[in-house]
Amino acid sequence: MNKLYTLVQLQSILGEARKSGRRIVLANGCFDLIHVGHVRYLKGAKENGDILVLALNSDQSIKKLKGPGRPILFQEERVEVLGSFACVDYLVVFDELNVEKILESVRPDVHVKGSDYSQETVPEKDTARRVGAAVAIVGGPKVQNTRDIIRAIAEGAKEDYLLIRLSSLGDIIHTLPAFSALRRHRPEARITWAVQPPGKIILDLVPGLDRILVLDKGRWPSQIRTAKSKNLIALDFQGLVKSALIARLSGARRRIGFDRSNLKESLARLFYTETMGHVPETGQVISKNLQLLTRLGIWERAYDFPLAIPEEAAARVRSALAQLGFRKEKGRKLIIANVGAAWETKRWFPDRWAAFLEKMKADDRFPLLLWGNKEEKRLAEEIGRMSGVRLAPFLGVVEVMALLREADLLVSGDTFALQAACALSVPVVGLFGPTNPKRNGPFAQRDSVVHHELPCSSCYRRTCSHPECLKLIRVEEVVEAALARLRSAGRA
Repeated sequence: MNKLYTLVQLQSILGEARKSGRRIVLANGCFDLIHVGHVRYLKGAKENGDILVLALNSDQSIKKLKGPGRPILFQEERVEVLGSFACVDYLVVFDELNVEKILESVRPDVHVKGSDYSQETVPEKDTARRVGAAVAIVGGPKVQNTRDIIRAIAEGAKEDYLLIRLSSLGDIIHTLPAFSALRRHRPEARITWAVQPPGKIILDLVPGLDRILVLDKGRWPSQIRTAKSKNLIALDFQGLVKSALIARLSGARRRIGFDRSNLKESLARLFYTETMGHVPETGQVISKNLQLLTRLGIWERAYDFPLAIPEEAAARVRSALAQLGFRKEKGRKLIIANVGAAWETKRWFPDRWAAFLEKMKADDRFPLLLWGNKEEKRLAEEIGRMSGVRLAPFLGVVEVMALLREADLLVSGDTFALQAACALSVPVVGLFGPTNPKRNGPFAQRDSVVHHELPCSSCYRRTCSHPECLKLIRVEEVVEAALARLRSAGRA
């Protein structure tokens, strides 16, 4: 039976209960890792009345209250567990840091707190008094709290984890939610990430990593041995023979990889001690990476990208934008067109980019061309000459991410800029040719993809003499998608 209700629904239900003289009790808490103290608290709460309403802190609220690594049990799991308790009649979830809003809305006869409080220290006692609720302390003597239990588990396990995702920058971005989930579920563990030198620049922005192990060409067999520990568990997100061999040379007692059908090089399976089941490659690669954690008993669906962009980089970008004539406070929308890509087959045509940018010009819009290497700069300069749109200055990876965070919209092919923008929750329109947008594309519900399905779609070819998939992308549909995404983001 589902006991979760909205606050509006509860007010109606409890109004009817009051007419029959039933006594309403309000309890509240995080219930992040449910233990015997919680059971005693809820049983004691129900003894104070006829109907027990349990106000449950949301995941967002717990993260603010408890800090990194929390909650342990996510909201839907906590609702299901607590809803199975016979003593709990109704559940309501709240985002605030205290329960005062719920108190004012529910107006219970009794507001109960656990035995770690006294009548004098109940934080919302004045609100309870104002709405006519008595305050009761229940649950018996204080027992071990959630933090103590987490610490005891961690100290007993003493596990080390080695994550292997060597390259590329976009693929590293796509692996960050798996790291974030592992850190949340194993807050006391030591986590090392093995990466090739170019990828370190992304990992330097990730809080919570204990060590970044940079593997240099020709030296990695000896370097990887420095990660050895008796309780090491290696997870290979790359799926190559090299990455699997790195797991083997690390001495990890458990070496976890994907099913043979999901590996880039099937021989990699020879170096694993265990693999997960087949995952359809038609879904988001981020979800595929998260599923590797199921071998650790971690079932996670949330896409969380722990990226901390330095303020110095953001300041440099704002200064560069100001020199180009763009200031956020003037109300103009920054539209970034990322015209380059490592693969020829991911690059839309210069004349179509120019036509798109012409149609996007408006007094309240500031289009800007983004580029990376020399080849991409030549392409951007060609488009700039045709459209009159200015080029961004040369930016390093961190500055590119800072620029994206300033943007109101990114229009891009399947490149690092697209993946980074999605991770930073920047509105996106993706232009997809030979790669599968369901696997590599934007995942936010309101983001858009312009893609035309063909018999040869998802070929992942880097060169093609007849790129029909790109030719079918019309200027008008990209303009329409861009304007629609600006409207849905409230930035039109």
